[in-house]
Amino acid sequence: MCLLFVCAMTLDEYIRDPAPAPSLSASIAHKLLTRSARHAWLAHPRLNPTWLPDEPTPESDLGTAIHAMLLEDNHSRISVVEAPDWRKRDAQLARDDARACGLVPLLVHRYQTACVIVEAAKRAITNAPEIKKAFDGGLIERTMMWDEDGYWSRCRPDLVTADYRLAIDLKTTSGSAEPEAWTRGQLLMMGYDVQGAFGLRALRMLHKPRDCSFVFMVVETEPPYAVSFIGLSPEFEAFAESKRASAFERWKFYMSTDTWPSYPSRIAWAEPPPWAVTRWDEKRLVGGGVEDL
Repeated sequence: MCLLFVCAMTLDEYIRDPAPAPSLSASIAHKLLTRSARHAWLAHPRLNPTWLPDEPTPESDLGTAIHAMLLEDNHSRISVVEAPDWRKRDAQLARDDARACGLVPLLVHRYQTACVIVEAAKRAITNAPEIKKAFDGGLIERTMMWDEDGYWSRCRPDLVTADYRLAIDLKTTSGSAEPEAWTRGQLLMMGYDVQGAFGLRALRMLHKPRDCSFVFMVVETEPPYAVSFIGLSPEFEAFAESKRASAFERWKFYMSTDTWPSYPSRIAWAEPPPWAVTRWDEKRLVGGGVEDL
């Protein structure tokens, strides 16, 4: 088994997959589990010859800026554009020039908002002793790659503690960071649990700590800019790891056969979900017949 720990790498280099062979990431694993092998192939930078990175959006630009300011204390990666919006040509040219220089363009009022969000996040970190220790001397955005059975995987946690026992990933959301709501929503829908499983696998494969944890720092981008810290319990870790392992087995099969099918050609017979049956039964019991028309 060959293992690598890459200390310095840009996000663009990571996204393009720097492993010795095409590697499995959490986002590709999520597509294998929720879409199909063909969707995973299409999204992979080393498999799809026509692959292009996703176009930045105002929301992703804000998230990138918050990452740089909070994790790296670096404002130099941000290009502040003195304009109320992007409608005028001068603003658009300034935005395009910033991107060409590898900078994140933000309208001045969005930059001011980002500064307020970062200050709120810093206060939350200060008030969370376990998290505050992690931010003192932690390793920022380190790419980790490892080889299992001749197939590569990779991940890039936002922060890893110096003893490799805790990984933290920063997530921004325009919705709710309330732990239960975020867990039911984005954690599962976006495959962040699988991302956590990748991070934990990397820590255990590369550094073998006695125990380790994965925590999401979720920051709201709307007032009052509330912050929550959401960790994976042992039960959730096991659930997420079973998904990661399943995706890895599929990855090995599709890579070894070089077949990337989409959905099955056979008929998929749909079953009514239990919640829909329950809701309909309740509606029938309380009324809704011809006599109520």
